[in-house]
Amino acid sequence: MKKTLLSLSLVAGAILIMAFENGVNSPAHSSGALPGYCGDPAGGNKTCNASGCHTGPAATSQTGWITSNIPGTGYVPGTTYTIIATATRAGHSKFGFQISPQNGTGTYMGTLVNTSAQTQLTGTGVKYITHTSSGTSGSGSKTWTFNWTAPTAGSGSVTFYGAFNVTNANNNTLGDTVYTSSLIVPEDISTGLSHSSAGLASVKIFPNPVADQLNVKYFTNESSSVEIKLFDIQGKISDVLLSSDNKKGLHVETFEIAGKYPAGIYFVKITVGEKSNLEKVIIQ
Repeated sequence: MKKTLLSLSLVAGAILIMAFENGVNSPAHSSGALPGYCGDPAGGNKTCNASGCHTGPAATSQTGWITSNIPGTGYVPGTTYTIIATATRAGHSKFGFQISPQNGTGTYMGTLVNTSAQTQLTGTGVKYITHTSSGTSGSGSKTWTFNWTAPTAGSGSVTFYGAFNVTNANNNTLGDTVYTSSLIVPEDISTGLSHSSAGLASVKIFPNPVADQLNVKYFTNESSSVEIKLFDIQGKISDVLLSSDNKKGLHVETFEIAGKYPAGIYFVKITVGEKSNLEKVIIQ
């Protein structure tokens, strides 16, 4: 009887070991990460080493692991861009990742577009993109690419939250290293600020970049109302620089900038009568 019990225990132990080694717990999610583990607000800021997915040191933040071809001025609403995710660690050959574009409150922004057999979309409601079983092998690094279609105008900045798993390929969840990285992209609000297609002639803003005084030069063909507004990168009005009625002729307006606004990219909208121009300016 004791021998029978011992044999059953050994068999049960062997079954548990085989299950562990063959994918119940490891390689943990080699065919793709569960939704909500990329340090994103919708997922409760969890990462791949949380809740027993992978056991290793605390997640380490990295810069530059998520890049794109989105211009520095920001995304144009409705435009599709390429997003590139790269994990790097010398001497390692197995990698995984998960990324989701969200705003600060966890709302999914834009549309992820899968473009490779090495990546896949996952999640209901809030969407994520992650690796597939064929998209984990690399030599010291691993790169994944996918597309993203920007959201509608007025959506504001979008953060691509990402978590990366660099595994030690020991066929279990122990000793893996998780990294986080993010990419913040603003909205190019120059496309969202309405202005007449028949723009103004002879408009000039100088100097640009500006640190002290900003000069706006423009010409009016007749007596007209003139309004000059300053918008921040999010499309919000920072200041109404001028609102007046001007006579026909060439005008140069000068505005004090030093110490009044945080450094960054802004837009100046000059409206004369029914016509307007939108000009980008960098405040230092």
